[in-house]
Amino acid sequence: MKTVDLFCGAGGFSEGFRRAGFTCAYAVDFDAQAIDTFKFNHPTIAAEQRDVSEISGNSIRAFAGLKRGEVDVIIGGPPCQGFSLAGLRFTNDPKNRLVLEYIRIVKELCPQFFVFENVSGIVSMNHGAVLQVLQKEFRGLGYSITYGVLNAALYGVPQARPRFIIIGRMDSANVSLPEPTNDLGKDVQQNLLFGLPNALTVREALADLPEVLQGEGEEELRHLANATTAYQLQRRGGRNPGLVFNQRATRHSEMITTRYSMIPPGCTNAVLPAEIRTKKINVFRLHPDYPSRTVTCNFRTDLLHPWLPRGLTVREAARLQSFDDDYRFFGNLTRKAKWVTQDDQVGNAVPPLLAEAIAKHVLFMARKP
Repeated sequence: MKTVDLFCGAGGFSEGFRRAGFTCAYAVDFDAQAIDTFKFNHPTIAAEQRDVSEISGNSIRAFAGLKRGEVDVIIGGPPCQGFSLAGLRFTNDPKNRLVLEYIRIVKELCPQFFVFENVSGIVSMNHGAVLQVLQKEFRGLGYSITYGVLNAALYGVPQARPRFIIIGRMDSANVSLPEPTNDLGKDVQQNLLFGLPNALTVREALADLPEVLQGEGEEELRHLANATTAYQLQRRGGRNPGLVFNQRATRHSEMITTRYSMIPPGCTNAVLPAEIRTKKINVFRLHPDYPSRTVTCNFRTDLLHPWLPRGLTVREAARLQSFDDDYRFFGNLTRKAKWVTQDDQVGNAVPPLLAEAIAKHVLFMARKP
């Protein structure tokens, strides 16, 4: 089955679908560095750096060499800047532009399935009106839909990361969300922040990576330690086995290093004495025996390594997102550049293991009458 990946970013969605056996025929993103990352890791895919508003179903087919009806699934998560509504419809406000482009491409390519991903907060936006409009738009195109907030930790990702998912299927066929693959016990909702029973832990995810202190590391290293968990072994990858990309730690001052070393695992810097605490109190030190908090684009300063006094590296964050170690990220490490950073690419990505679970479920539904 062939996919089209809109707003592809670094390629987490396509990576998960690739693992499930799909072939991505076309991918697009506005950001140059994200497309560099995508192309390096998916060299056979027709990918281009363009504004989605500049493409059409016909241009996608021409660029990728596709015939009508050859696109089976459209995947993607249009950036949400806060939707603007008039009654129960999207207005022409620029805030709506990207989601409207996603809907337009679905209409023009008419795939059997689509998967729409976004922030979990979309459920309550405009007191639920945004969700109502999305349902109305997709059903108006002839799709049966289902939706919900999926937590990545339920699907083997070592991170409590909730994401909103809509799956649409053409016509009136049955459509559903994938069942969890991890047993998280009865008290899942109470444990989403600090730990999920039987979910993969930070230690199980990171312990075998080359250990680098603050200010150390390289863009390319080799594994020296043996994998001790199935997850670690799986993340060694198959593109360039043995290589570890993007394992480079930010340099901190002595004062910052001291401050970080005083934060206990599973706590924020709010526990520190007032004389050394900063105004920013959302710096969280990961607990090695629980899944990670949500990996955001600010993980170098907001998420601390569980046993080293420093922020996470791009590779460590990518491990917590379920990218393989030989999946390389390109771009700058600072936001002084025009394009998104490596941190942004990792933090904005759909975890490949979550995407793989969704992809396998789409395959299951496609084979079911």
